[in-house]
Amino acid sequence: MKYLLFLLVSFGYLHAATAQRLEHHDLLLFSLSQNADSTWSLAAPRFLTQFNPRGYNNQPNFFSDNELYVVSQSLGDTTQTDILSLDLAAQAFTKVTATPLTSEYSPTLMPGGSRFSCVRVEEDGAQRLWSFPINRSDNGRPEFPLVYGVGYHCWLRDTLAAFFIVGENGAPHTLQVAGLRGQKLQRIAADIGRCLLRTPRGQLAFVSKTTDQIWFLKTWDPATGKQDIVLRIPPGVEDFALLPDGTYLMGNGARLYQYKPGLQTEWKEIASLEPYGVRKITRLTVSKNRKLVIVVE
Repeated sequence: MKYLLFLLVSFGYLHAATAQRLEHHDLLLFSLSQNADSTWSLAAPRFLTQFNPRGYNNQPNFFSDNELYVVSQSLGDTTQTDILSLDLAAQAFTKVTATPLTSEYSPTLMPGGSRFSCVRVEEDGAQRLWSFPINRSDNGRPEFPLVYGVGYHCWLRDTLAAFFIVGENGAPHTLQVAGLRGQKLQRIAADIGRCLLRTPRGQLAFVSKTTDQIWFLKTWDPATGKQDIVLRIPPGVEDFALLPDGTYLMGNGARLYQYKPGLQTEWKEIASLEPYGVRKITRLTVSKNRKLVIVVE
């Protein structure tokens, strides 16, 4: 069923296994353009969550240049979340999952493009990685049936995935990888951030929390097993996005920063969203045709 999605120019987790109402978040859309000095500029701001103005709207991910998958929970719903598909060209949204007894998070287009994966909090509280067909032809299946405690994930290739595994009983959250064939977890790092992204070179980018005050953006190479420090980041900032040219984008407070490896030596501020009433940028995602969606509190 389609609903009207209003686009306005002005606008003043760890996954939980128990029922709860999640905090309100909104999604803002911008277009990106590159300047002569290789910095990026934002334009054409649009408010994307008028259909759920006081609810939870989070974890956006582009599946195509004009299709954005998001996790949503309406105000007053304390049972679960569902995944929506926003058609930015048609200005409409479609409900992809409608599961009254389970919650779905972190929708991610799988290699090949015919299915998408997400973290499902099942009826017994187990958190596993499931996949669903884009054409809605089946009801989904667990992709890694024996891997539990999945908080977030990233596909490095069609047979290899990286996982944020939730630590139990005070243990640190860990970065682990597993192949579809063997389904055996390999531990890569501990005390990591929730954002996991594949770089244009096929590496995994993640945040390493060395101490409470010293955090680094790192990469891990699945071919060599080598970890490299990309750049230090402010403590408390664990979300970032990657442009197709390898530029990292990061929000800190209401300000947006970029870092281009090989060109810059530190984070460079490129925009402030304070004029739009934004207090804090959290997650970010970019499309291949230079659209940027920012999650704000």
